Amino acid sequence: MPDQPHTAEDGEVPPTARRRATKVATNVAKTIAVGALAVGAFALLGRRGGGQPPATDEAPERERAPEAEFAAIVREVASGRGDIKVASVNGFAAELRIRSRSRRSYGQAHVHYDAETGHVGAGDMYGGTARLRGFVRELEERLGEVWPVGV
Repeated sequence: MPDQPHTAEDGEVPPTARRRATKVATNVAKTIAVGALAVGAFALLGRRGGGQPPATDEAPERERAPEAEFAAIVREVASGRGDIKVASVNGFAAELRIRSRSRRSYGQAHVHYDAETGHVGAGDMYGGTARLRGFVRELEERLGEVWPVGV
């Protein structure tokens, strides 16, 4: 009777169940192997570093480079404004991401500081948004407190 489905007789396991069990066992074995590799990799990385935390720059506050201090001030001012994120700081220039009014996307802006005049210049893809102008105003005030003009 070839048209009838195969049934288990005398404890025999049907071929589909056998294939399914083999597939599950293979997946479990793969998962265990990947986990073991990850544990081994973390162990090697820990041994390579000697378990020591990375070295930090512990220069006194007054000995910090002006560029590093500028970067810290830019990040501090931006952290007070939820709509502005600092993308990168290089020297006395910073790239910012400003959240759109719809809050669905970010636009790019750049800020640069002229140490001789104490002026902060900025530009963005929309010709100067109110958020960017507020950020620049606050940044100029903070930089004026820290450095006199002509630093």
